[in-house]
Amino acid sequence: MKFIDSSIDQFYTQSQEELRLSVGLGPLEFERNKILISRYLIPSDKIADIGGGPGHYAQWLAGLGHDVTLIDPVKKHINQAKKRSAKNFFNCLQGEARHLPLDDASQDLIIMHGPLYHLQEEEDRIAALREAGRKLKKNGIILGFAITHSASAVAALHSGLIYQNEICAMCAEELSSGIHEPPSGFPFMLPKGFYHRPSELIAEFSTAGFETIDLLPVEGMAWLDGNFFQNWADPLKRSQLLRLIQMTEKDRELLCFSPHIMLAAKLNADSCLF
Repeated sequence: MKFIDSSIDQFYTQSQEELRLSVGLGPLEFERNKILISRYLIPSDKIADIGGGPGHYAQWLAGLGHDVTLIDPVKKHINQAKKRSAKNFFNCLQGEARHLPLDDASQDLIIMHGPLYHLQEEEDRIAALREAGRKLKKNGIILGFAITHSASAVAALHSGLIYQNEICAMCAEELSSGIHEPPSGFPFMLPKGFYHRPSELIAEFSTAGFETIDLLPVEGMAWLDGNFFQNWADPLKRSQLLRLIQMTEKDRELLCFSPHIMLAAKLNADSCLF
């Protein structure tokens, strides 16, 4: 079985992904992802959480009564997810997006978190999408999460890091080609990957045999609030930030202000994946 690049496995083995959604912009990402995913849930869904990490979303979905299988290539994540599943049970399998350990036509909903930005080559991303399509039921839905090609540049501008030559060069490459290669000396950055233009994400899903239902921002522009962390802690201001994202989420010309975007899709009627 072809597993992920060793640099990706090493990054997640050494990092604290278990804590990521509870610090920094993580709570905004987690809250919005739950809002977006909830729009596509039906009772007693069979759900595959591909690249599900330590199991935050799988635990939440299992707690809602869904039959959830988490698949992740990183052994550390599987061990963490198994501990998390003790409260709200879900299956935990070590596997990779291009070779899913699932029966064909078995899933109502497939959620893809990491594969679309960790697989740097287009042919690998298409292969992962086609593999997901084989595992979906006839009327199933896939939710694919991607990082926008402008994410690093906007974040670097916001933080002032854009004036460091290595960071500026990285951002320029992402803006022109989508290829993400973190410079040395910045261990907190994601390892090699691919950051999408929204139009590229739609095109890749189409090539893989899917029809786009919707394309939406995760964080939107709310994270650009100069006092975001203070204001997010205030329940009233938090609701205003979430309302701003919802007000603007249908405007595709604003998508690239959002670090993450989510594409919802279904199989084309004439798709032949088997």
